[in-house]
Amino acid sequence: MTDLCRATYHFQPESNWINDPNGPVWLKDGLHLFYQHNPKGAVWGNMTWGHALSPDLLHWKRLPCALYPDQPYDKGGVFSGCCVVKDGLPHILYTGVSPQVQCLAVGDALAQSFEKYPGNPVIPEPPVPGMRDFRDPYIYQTQGGYRMVVGGGYKGEGGVAFAYGSEDLKSWRFLGELCRGNDPHNDVWECPNLLVFPDGHAQLLLSLIGSSGVYALEGQLENDRLVGAGKPLRYDLGDSFYAPNSLRLPDGRLIVLGWLRETVPGRESSGWQGMMSLLREVYRRRDGSVGVRPLKELERLRDGRLFSRKNFTVRSGENPFKELRGRSLEIFLRFEAGADPLHLELARSPRGEERALLTYDGGSDYLQADCSRIGGASPCGGFVAGQGVNEMRVFLDGSALEVYLNGQETLSTRLYPTDGNSDGLRLFADGAVRILEAQVYRMGSAYEE
Repeated sequence: MTDLCRATYHFQPESNWINDPNGPVWLKDGLHLFYQHNPKGAVWGNMTWGHALSPDLLHWKRLPCALYPDQPYDKGGVFSGCCVVKDGLPHILYTGVSPQVQCLAVGDALAQSFEKYPGNPVIPEPPVPGMRDFRDPYIYQTQGGYRMVVGGGYKGEGGVAFAYGSEDLKSWRFLGELCRGNDPHNDVWECPNLLVFPDGHAQLLLSLIGSSGVYALEGQLENDRLVGAGKPLRYDLGDSFYAPNSLRLPDGRLIVLGWLRETVPGRESSGWQGMMSLLREVYRRRDGSVGVRPLKELERLRDGRLFSRKNFTVRSGENPFKELRGRSLEIFLRFEAGADPLHLELARSPRGEERALLTYDGGSDYLQADCSRIGGASPCGGFVAGQGVNEMRVFLDGSALEVYLNGQETLSTRLYPTDGNSDGLRLFADGAVRILEAQVYRMGSAYEE
């Protein structure tokens, strides 16, 4: 029986549990992706580093697991971390549990096997005694060697990102707090990723347990401190994207991907849970802000154009997409932002009992996805920086829904169709909305099989 919720072009293992992406790194044969994985079941536990390879940033090959919880310092789990290339070899830094300590493993040139450093743990304790959480190392290179950011938090006070320095990835010195928060509801900052631009501008991505989402702090990186950062801002407007990790490609592009977690309980009965987001390019916009857009290579996965039309108006009761069907799609819309809301229904059953509803309200500049009528959670979304003409790219893939707006905002959520006929599309408006261009593409598979 076909599983309507499985992905076609998002990465996920063949079965069982997956969560945080770990240590994406570019080696001679392409992009190696590691991830938190339970090879023994579809629920969280037995944390192991799964492994996959993409030679072209599009197609995926699943590989044997890279790291197992098999040492005294990581017997409670091989938790999240990163990977950097030193002397031509991939070096993994990860958190071993329990207690939470930072560890090193070195692989061969193509990451086919890894050996854990005999001197582990390389950081045996947090810099402040008594901290419950001290984990998820992220490394970036500087002229003086390597810098590590580790997440933690002060109970009842707020999260913190600690800074460390090293020349060899084995001996680390504490450099102080990169930055800290003052929100007692978020007393742990998970999976910190520091994205540094050539002019010293930096964006710190944080996964906040208390707020159940990814947030970003922006400032200037000066002397191992993030200076001038204000309040953390939502990084994705949905309810699924979490624990992002990043890398720079050989051509200089900065890439981020995250875990698309399930949004409703009970999904373990399907034999799997979780998948990865699409690869996203992070870039500086003309106004100096940090933007995000789908990776250019995704266009090569298009497997036929189903719809193409320019300069028309959609109104209530109309549906220019009425003949279209698909559960593996990319939809591009360029439209004028007026006062009337524009709606896009996806995975619609013939009579509309099942459907996901995506809405852009031009009057309030609010983007929302409602998957509650197709097994998902309550509506999610947020206010956006609308423009006179908006460009929206929508990616539907089984149970994954990712939306990109104007190269700036994203919304990621999940839907859970049960009807094999839930594959219709509907485009309509409350009132009238001018569409300057609409394209719909069928998307091909990211897997060899």
